[in-house]
Amino acid sequence: MGEIFDPKTLAEDLAVVHQIYSRFFVGLDESDWDKPVKGSPKEWNLHKTVAYLVALNGAGLESIKHTLRGEHYTFVGLEDRYKFNAYNGKGIDDNLNIPMKELCTKALDIIDKAALSARTLRPNQTKITRQMPIHNQPVSIAAALSIITFHTELSHSAQVAEPAGVPPLWTQHSPDFRDHVVGRVMRALSLLYRLDFGGSLCDAILFRIDGSDGGEWYVRLSPDAPTSGEGVVEHPGLVIHLRETAVFCQMLIQRKNTKPFPAPKGERLN
Repeated sequence: MGEIFDPKTLAEDLAVVHQIYSRFFVGLDESDWDKPVKGSPKEWNLHKTVAYLVALNGAGLESIKHTLRGEHYTFVGLEDRYKFNAYNGKGIDDNLNIPMKELCTKALDIIDKAALSARTLRPNQTKITRQMPIHNQPVSIAAALSIITFHTELSHSAQVAEPAGVPPLWTQHSPDFRDHVVGRVMRALSLLYRLDFGGSLCDAILFRIDGSDGGEWYVRLSPDAPTSGEGVVEHPGLVIHLRETAVFCQMLIQRKNTKPFPAPKGERLN
């Protein structure tokens, strides 16, 4: 899992994400901006999703900057993880009045600054940690940048693309890039594990993914400190076996009333 937290790899991957979103924004029709989504009237449309990415990624980047300066950063309105929905709603509302082109530019600027932060990290800075209310344990600077990366490149890549009538943006990624995505998501799964739900549960989930870019990853669940990594665990309580990393990505972003999008066989960005 070391490679996915390597500052150079993070910077390169963020540059790819920037390129993909930049292409998408350039071709965006303003008529798609506030178009209702197919899944549910409660789901965010393209406008709200970009506003959300600007708000949360921007706050995450600010917390990284503060931590590197040895300063405390407060996620105002997010005293604990149970207020996350309200926090996200306010972040969206704070950005909704920004014109489309300007808001898209802000989203790209945050990605670009995150890449710069990764590129300029010194070796002794990658493992500096800070606590974020939605995580169950302190998060390193490298892991925080990793979360910004996969949060943009995968988690909401279908939500922005669907109203514009194009496949999820993650389908433009190469197999190697998707391999990085899987590792980053696995790390986030252990950080986001709800200890209040799991209680005294001690077990492991093994993800086995076929293909040249596949492998095996695990998430260990425990009431003390959930962990995750690449490799095999003995006697997992659950094994999830997928035929390729594209299926894993599809599983993570699939939403109600949407058809599966196969990974394209044409040009993919690495």
